[in-house]
Amino acid sequence: MSRIRRLLIAACAGLVLSSTLAVSASAIESYTPYSYDRWGEAVPSQVGYTAEYFVTGDDIDKDSGSSIGSLSNPSDMYISADDLMYIVDTGNNRIVVTDLDFNLIATIDTFNLDNAEGLEDFDPESDSGYFSETLKSPTGIFVDQYSGDIYIADTENSRVLKTDIDGNVSRVVTRPTNSLYSSDLTFNPSKVCVDKAGNIYVVVRSVTKGAVMYDDEGEFLGFYGANRVEATAEVILNAFVNTFRTEEQRSRVTNSTPVGFSNFDIDDEGFIYTVTESTTTTTDLVKKLSPEGENILSSLGVDDVTWGDEPPTYYSIYSQSSSLIDIDIGDNGEMNILDFAHGRVFQYDKLGNLMFIVGGSGEQLGLFRTVTAIESRGDKIYVADGRKNSITVFERTTFGEIVTNATNLYNDGYYAESYEPWLTVIKYDGNYRRAYIGVGNALLSNKQYKEAMDYFEISISRARYNRAFEGYRDELLEQYFTPAIIIIIVLLLAWWIYKLLVKNGTIKPRKRKGGA
Repeated sequence: MSRIRRLLIAACAGLVLSSTLAVSASAIESYTPYSYDRWGEAVPSQVGYTAEYFVTGDDIDKDSGSSIGSLSNPSDMYISADDLMYIVDTGNNRIVVTDLDFNLIATIDTFNLDNAEGLEDFDPESDSGYFSETLKSPTGIFVDQYSGDIYIADTENSRVLKTDIDGNVSRVVTRPTNSLYSSDLTFNPSKVCVDKAGNIYVVVRSVTKGAVMYDDEGEFLGFYGANRVEATAEVILNAFVNTFRTEEQRSRVTNSTPVGFSNFDIDDEGFIYTVTESTTTTTDLVKKLSPEGENILSSLGVDDVTWGDEPPTYYSIYSQSSSLIDIDIGDNGEMNILDFAHGRVFQYDKLGNLMFIVGGSGEQLGLFRTVTAIESRGDKIYVADGRKNSITVFERTTFGEIVTNATNLYNDGYYAESYEPWLTVIKYDGNYRRAYIGVGNALLSNKQYKEAMDYFEISISRARYNRAFEGYRDELLEQYFTPAIIIIIVLLLAWWIYKLLVKNGTIKPRKRKGGA
């Protein structure tokens, strides 16, 4: 039996096993796990994360005999370096702080601005929102991992507060007075984050030029990380026509503007990741930004990644347009991206390869009405639902652990070490295409070119197959080149000796029959 046939039989066996396991998993999971094959079609997959439980405001600090009351439209979360969960309880105008078991640590709802910097040039009467001692519909939060300072996007008060957990405000960041910030732009901050240097980045919904950037003293620096304008047919046509227009005509034409991103996160190395909610563009939906604001993911060759659900080639219940509203960077650099349109979490590795799809829309545990925020820590993912007023906790499954381990080994260059974990993944899920690529690369790194070709053929990975074929061809040439040269030399030497002996008369040449 040929090797490729054996591999196909093994793949079919994996499909049977994965289908059996999927039936078992669907009995306990309310959402249907799926992934995408080489052609972009949705296929059944194994459960990478299982919904363990959900928490409402009434569950927080319940063991103490009291509760904080119901949450109201929780719109953001942040897990600090000391493993505290900060929940933006928008409808109740407060920040709820718990540990990761949801035991209450603090509630931040009033503030002391006596020593706050940044309000010196503002009139308390005309700019009363800036001086408010309470929040008004806050929607974003960030906690500095070095100083522990808390940054709150106090949306309806048009400010960002830098405070401690006791509500002592040390700085208020307000609307820039610089002429670069157009007078017709409002300042309604929705999200905030801070880098290692203390620079503050604020997402303002009315701003499409990127995040509004301040230094650690609250001075406006400009805009950071603007999305590109997608090169649609209309944009290209307008650019061409503009070359023939006069300056006056150009001034009357509405310029194409990029779509502003909706949320961001920052990893341990200080790189900022952004997501854009738009369903009408595919440009810059997910970015990893350098300090200069350039998209690092482009240099990694992931420009062709479809973030969220892929558009269906044929009808599919899974493949619908996604609307990305939040991103969280996990402990190993994985990107957890939240899809508002269908209540799903798409988890990608640090190179943009899809790992798992989690959740969906509905009423059961693990399904959502209106997702608003995502965070992760270790093997757990936390998703906030603004309509259910709850937070659902997902935990990585055994299958998820195997895939994560194989992925981390593979991405760190330990191809040989990832060989066995990838084989185990195939046993669990014969649809998991990347496992075949992982096994193939492990064999390729071990110079087992022929075996690698078989796995790359199953995964339909042409570029990798060609590399393995080149290695196999060179191996054959190296193996048979020397013997072939020796044989040719021996044959040529024998022919030369024969001709020499014929010439000397030692050997008489054979006469052809039928000659004259």
